[in-house]
Amino acid sequence: MGFKSFYPLLSKFPKHQVMYTFNHNAEQDIFLLTALGLANTRFVLSEKTWIYIPIVVSALAIGTRYIAQKKHPKRRARFFKNTTEFLKTTNYSIAASSEGVHNHFHGIASFNTGIYKMALEAKLPIVPIYIHVPEESNMNYSKYAKNGTIGIELLEEISTKDWNYNNLEKHINDVRNVFVKRFNELNPTNKTT
Repeated sequence: MGFKSFYPLLSKFPKHQVMYTFNHNAEQDIFLLTALGLANTRFVLSEKTWIYIPIVVSALAIGTRYIAQKKHPKRRARFFKNTTEFLKTTNYSIAASSEGVHNHFHGIASFNTGIYKMALEAKLPIVPIYIHVPEESNMNYSKYAKNGTIGIELLEEISTKDWNYNNLEKHINDVRNVFVKRFNELNPTNKTT
């Protein structure tokens, strides 16, 4: 596709079970994430993507778990219950976007709570993965995105040992602030809040 990319070494990723979460505002995200080659990790993908047949085939081949959209609350609740049970009874890590399905823009969207409840119940630490796609290289804005360097950064692991449902919103906001801080460092002229 004409982009250069950078990734952390696989040796830098945790060997223990975690919940990876990432920002998601570019079409290139899915290619960057699957190119990581993370072992023992299942990705969460929206059912909204079922229309992209090649992606569905490859996603099913790597054990992706499809989450129902918010307009299907019963199936969505079943997804969280079943996936939490899967995490409690296996050693697999999970990778899911904190922003979920949203209108893409150059910034960090608000974070959903569902995946964090899942991490809390499964007692998983959070590992932020920051995806960097410069605005001029983002294919969401133009069919003719400029070539550039896109990539992934592995940020510091966040313990959930002291988390509970009473302070969950505060902790989710703290995790979002990690992403906002990194976004603003890399985009000093187009800061997000």
